Amino acid sequence: MPKWLIIIMLVIASLAIVGIISYRKIMDYLENASEYAHLKENVALTDKVKMIAHRGLSAVAPENSISAFRLATEAGFRYVETDIHRTKDGHWVVMHDPTVDRMTDGTGAIADMTLEQIKELTITRGSGISEYPNEKVPTFNEYLKTVTDGGAYPVIEVKAKGEFDFKDVVFLLKEYGITDKAVVIDYDAEHLRTIRKLCPELKMQLLCHFVKRSVIDTVEDIGNCGIDGMYNFQANNKLMAEIREKQIPLNMWTIDSEAALEKIISLGAGMATTNSLKPIHNQKENG
Repeated sequence: MPKWLIIIMLVIASLAIVGIISYRKIMDYLENASEYAHLKENVALTDKVKMIAHRGLSAVAPENSISAFRLATEAGFRYVETDIHRTKDGHWVVMHDPTVDRMTDGTGAIADMTLEQIKELTITRGSGISEYPNEKVPTFNEYLKTVTDGGAYPVIEVKAKGEFDFKDVVFLLKEYGITDKAVVIDYDAEHLRTIRKLCPELKMQLLCHFVKRSVIDTVEDIGNCGIDGMYNFQANNKLMAEIREKQIPLNMWTIDSEAALEKIISLGAGMATTNSLKPIHNQKENG
């Protein structure tokens, strides 16, 4: 092989590696923008969609903490979103990352820890952390109680990887009487199919970065399922027109500016997941 061709191939490979690393860094920032968000009030367009508090009111209190969930309900959010992982001993706990490293004073993968070990940790990072020095990692049940006591509904992202029967998740939703109000979201369509068999009335959304034909086909196959897409990568194209025509529920994330909110409304989104946009009116009063 000629040396010039080898050099070209090495350059292309290097550029591809740089591109992958840059993409991952950008995605990591977008995923965890709650750490850099600032609460914005009096945005009139928040009346046009159902607002979802991303990991609670994460612009004010540490993400996925009991305080963040409580503050979101007090701020008038109709929906409060969280992420769940499963511990080594079979309990569902609330955290975005698969490890406790970023948000707590501990280290390790949640899947390798017991609930007792998780409960020994303290949340040490996030918005307003100095005002919330003693926050513990909540269980799924504690999250549900806080949200429902506040008159809001849960949006639950399954972050755990692997095969689960989800009977314990559905059981708790039935115990709280919210199987027709809660929303379960996941990138893994098989998780959603498993849950669908257990609970036909439960609303679901398939998470995606890009809305593609396969995404539409999948949510139609699952049934009673919407799309939860990353707004940054969406354009008003034929697929978005089809979603509107078929009245497939559309949620978009993460919406932290009036311009972003205006864009997703034009795309037909009925829900907006936000770190920072407080509803201009109490959306819980709308039932």
